[in-house]
Amino acid sequence: MDLAHDVIRILLTGEPGLGRDAARPEHPLVASARALATGEPRRALRHLAGVREPGATDDMAAALRVTAHALDLNWYPGGQGAVLADGDAERLAAGPPRQPAPDAALLEFCAARFLPRLLSARGIVENARTGGDHWAVAHVLRDTERQANDLPGADAALTRWVRAHVHLAAADVARRAGRDADVLAALDRCRHDAHGDPWVLARVYLLQGDAALTPCSHPDLLGLRLGPTEAAAPGTAPVDVPADPAMARAHYEAADALYARLPAPRGRARVALRLAHLARTRGDGPARVRAGERAAALADRAGAGSLAALATTHRLLDRLADGFDADRRDLDELARWCRDDGSSSYLKGLVRLLLARAAAWQRDGLTLAALRCLRAARFVTARITAPLEADLTDRAYVDLVDRLNFRQASTVLLAADTAHATAALRARDADERSWLRAADLALALDRAVEALADPDLKGIAQARLGEVAAAAERLAGSWPPARQAIDIVRESLRRAPAQLLRHRGRRALEAGFRDEAHAALRAALDRAGDDALLRTALLYELGLRQQAHALASRLFRRGGLHPDHAVSLFLRLGDPHTARHALGVLDETSWRGDPDRPWEDLARRAELAEALGDHTTAARLCGDAVTRFEQWSDQLVRDVLRTSMTDDVNVAAMYHIAARVHLCIADEARQAPAGPPAGGPHGTVDPDAERALAFELSDRCRGIAVDVLRALDDLPPGPPLDAARRWLRAGSAWAAAYEGLVDSVRGDAARTPSSARLRATVLAAEDELEAAETHVATHAPGLLRGRADDGRRIRGTRLDAVRAALPDDALLLMYETFDDDLVTWAVDRHGARHTRRTVHHRDLACAVRRFHSACAGGHHDTADAGALARLLLDPVADAVRSRRRLYVVPHRALTLVPFAVLPVGDVPLGERCVISQLPSASLITRPGCDRPPGRDAPALLVGDPAYAPGRGLARLPGTATEVRAIARLLGTEPLLGEAATAAAVTASAPGRAVLHLATHGVLHERGPHRSHVALAGHDRLTVGDVTGLDLTADLVVLSACHTGRGTATAGGDVIGLVRAAVAAGARHAVVSLWPVDDASGAVLMTYFYEALLARPGTPVADALTSAQRRLRALDADGRAGAYERLREATGGGAAAECARDGRPPTALTRHTSPLPYHWAPFIHVGG
Repeated sequence: MDLAHDVIRILLTGEPGLGRDAARPEHPLVASARALATGEPRRALRHLAGVREPGATDDMAAALRVTAHALDLNWYPGGQGAVLADGDAERLAAGPPRQPAPDAALLEFCAARFLPRLLSARGIVENARTGGDHWAVAHVLRDTERQANDLPGADAALTRWVRAHVHLAAADVARRAGRDADVLAALDRCRHDAHGDPWVLARVYLLQGDAALTPCSHPDLLGLRLGPTEAAAPGTAPVDVPADPAMARAHYEAADALYARLPAPRGRARVALRLAHLARTRGDGPARVRAGERAAALADRAGAGSLAALATTHRLLDRLADGFDADRRDLDELARWCRDDGSSSYLKGLVRLLLARAAAWQRDGLTLAALRCLRAARFVTARITAPLEADLTDRAYVDLVDRLNFRQASTVLLAADTAHATAALRARDADERSWLRAADLALALDRAVEALADPDLKGIAQARLGEVAAAAERLAGSWPPARQAIDIVRESLRRAPAQLLRHRGRRALEAGFRDEAHAALRAALDRAGDDALLRTALLYELGLRQQAHALASRLFRRGGLHPDHAVSLFLRLGDPHTARHALGVLDETSWRGDPDRPWEDLARRAELAEALGDHTTAARLCGDAVTRFEQWSDQLVRDVLRTSMTDDVNVAAMYHIAARVHLCIADEARQAPAGPPAGGPHGTVDPDAERALAFELSDRCRGIAVDVLRALDDLPPGPPLDAARRWLRAGSAWAAAYEGLVDSVRGDAARTPSSARLRATVLAAEDELEAAETHVATHAPGLLRGRADDGRRIRGTRLDAVRAALPDDALLLMYETFDDDLVTWAVDRHGARHTRRTVHHRDLACAVRRFHSACAGGHHDTADAGALARLLLDPVADAVRSRRRLYVVPHRALTLVPFAVLPVGDVPLGERCVISQLPSASLITRPGCDRPPGRDAPALLVGDPAYAPGRGLARLPGTATEVRAIARLLGTEPLLGEAATAAAVTASAPGRAVLHLATHGVLHERGPHRSHVALAGHDRLTVGDVTGLDLTADLVVLSACHTGRGTATAGGDVIGLVRAAVAAGARHAVVSLWPVDDASGAVLMTYFYEALLARPGTPVADALTSAQRRLRALDADGRAGAYERLREATGGGAAAECARDGRPPTALTRHTSPLPYHWAPFIHVGG
């Protein structure tokens, strides 16, 4: 009986050192109980493996095995049950004998029934309470209390002591259910049976402290909850009762005093962990650290493995919250503990705790901490057998990326799951449930694609809906539960063709293909039928605003238009009064916007106030919205994530409206009648200050990603800069992996890779980025730490700094195009002015596309050139004519404009001015931005790579002539033919002041990080490769095609090879806007270097302008003769009769005027 008594006391107190006597050998049952008390069921099972004594001993061992299996398979932090893996239920079902020996009966009750059931009861109550299942809560409470009524055993005192623990457990279950009256009643019964026992009373104090500190949760879980078993991203618990930290501290100190007297080091460790969380909740970092270290030390002293694992996890999360990464040694130790002695389910619960914390950080905008937390979870799950947790982690990671504006990611993975579900409908064993699953996935995919408005994915979604509809009658036609789903699938399929046409039309409009866009939109309108909401959208996109407004008004009056949608729609339709009414209706419903984007509602209210003419209110709301967004975006430490956020049209709109509001305030102040200064709630209005603020806001959105360039400039050479470049390269490769996902989801469902395989692809890129970030954290930690709390940092660049950086003879033109607004800024050393024109950005994009296509195709288009010049140059013509030097900061579609070709009077702008382009005005203030390369600067020249036959790329002999001619000027040897490999370029680039690549270029407009220049064999230099080059180069020349182009984000940033070169360290880049003619490109580039070397200190922009003017003066025969002389001098071959994308121009003519196709493809980017 003493053996059973000892085992019971150890199990229920949870104190492994209780009754330990080092002088005598320990019975395996006692050793097993001690292991269970430390939370190490696998070690306990090893102790029990050799117990083979018939009778009570064997029965007690069988009972302890039940507890051990329960703690190994069904135990999460906080003491609740776990999500069972396949096969776990069968292992848990194996119990002890139904009629144990009398001496083993009470132990059998504690170990085989009470403790395992308690784990399950807590888990059931947690899920039932959040799901509102009050019946389940009541049932579990009754079942827990019922166990106290009929305890076996002859020892009355011990039985009563056990009954006290049962009542204590009932109080704990009631606390988790939020039933305070039941808690108090159970605690009264517990104290009655405890008779002042300090072990029981200490646990009572712990429970009361937990109720005060973390109502309806548990301190082990840091106030979070592990979520319903099906939740992919566990979240925070709903807190129904406010916390009472003072009361919690009092209870914990009382428990600690009892544990100190007993003594009970594991109990004191549990108290210390709770005190650490108490300090955490009040933001007391030093106290949190002290209590956490004390908890770890006490857990180690007690040999409490599970508590040590929990303390390690809490410490890990605190490190992440403080801006540091997780220590891999700690993660390895957690996995080792699980495999050797510990509990597999407990570690899975710790992984879920990491997921819960990552989800909370994600909601708070702490992206770096969330990413690192998910990375730690992935690290652990890769080292244990936890397929469900690994899948949850991968899904949580992709969901985080999705919310950060890589929105295609989760949709593509959903498309993969849908493809496999629809392919399974062809199998012989397919049934109605298979069909219903495929239908649910296909409908979810269709909804997700509609939110993205992606025509490629919409076509795939339509195909999946068709496959599901085709199998409906065969598999589910006679099954009543499927009838509604069948109807919804058919209705969605009916709507899909018109929606697909609409998305194609919208994409074409944004790209500037008006005729193609309107054809698709009109076809969509013809197929829209009685879908009034879709018809409204199509009428607006076709420019038929009055008809769209009439239809939208009818819809809104009938309640067919959600107020949230109505606010935005009526603002687009120019009806702010109806928009205000819709917002009022929305506010009455207590509607809340997207919690992930708290700035969006403020920005929309600001837009409404501005439309109603209330500029003071609009300015205040815009300021609040921008502040919230920038506090959030400061945590987007990855350059690629910051850039992706500027591609959010709502973010771009917010900055544009903010700038526009301040311009309106400035104009109103200037137009105010003479008398006291104009003022408002914030005091006197200074028009110049308002205009400066508007300029800074206009540039700030496109300049968000430029911040990283400034940070790179501050890094010393060596490991810090090397680590930063590797990080940028890995970030671009990571983005490219996501961009490539769409290509993986094929029209044929049977050929689509699984979502798990696709996730593995992008997560491999994450692994490389993670490794790069580890190096950055060591050598350049400032790049990764959030900057929101850095009060010294001035976001963007001030207007006065831009003015001061401009030369005396220079003018900076900065454009912003959004909705119906075209704003032009003209800035020089003496001041700044602006003009506004009404032209829709899509109309402007169409005009730009036509003009660019004409130039790239060898046409001479004076009409579009003149029209664009009137929009872009005429408002500032006087300032342009009086300046020799011109800096242009284009926006969105305007990045395609060859400004040198636009006419000013009767000559192209390039004949009047030396022109440079900048992705952001802030770059003009970059130190050394105007530094030209020296005459003796070391150069790396690459041309005419020997492409692998299967690539379909023709050799470009003109590029060999080009680089040989330039090599003669610079006194260096070029990389040509088979030697022009990526490895050779990467190895040779460091230390070169000039990098010149003459080859094919490949542009991916919808996947900018996949754009590249082609090198020998199958090699290529992608955007990421260029970003990661160790360039101290003053000049990078990409003499290919499209190298100056990229994807213009809604905010104005351009993702492409230019930005990559600048990020890699180049002060100047010369790049192309369209495919370069092989012969003309060689001549122009040779002229460029001749001009650059003609006079020491010649600016790069001056040299390019000189070369363009020189080539423009040549006719076709002159160009042919110039190339022939180069060929003879270098021993080169005849130029290819095509451009450097392998295609001839569409309509080259021997026009009397020089064609921009020949002389104007290149632009200079830099100071």
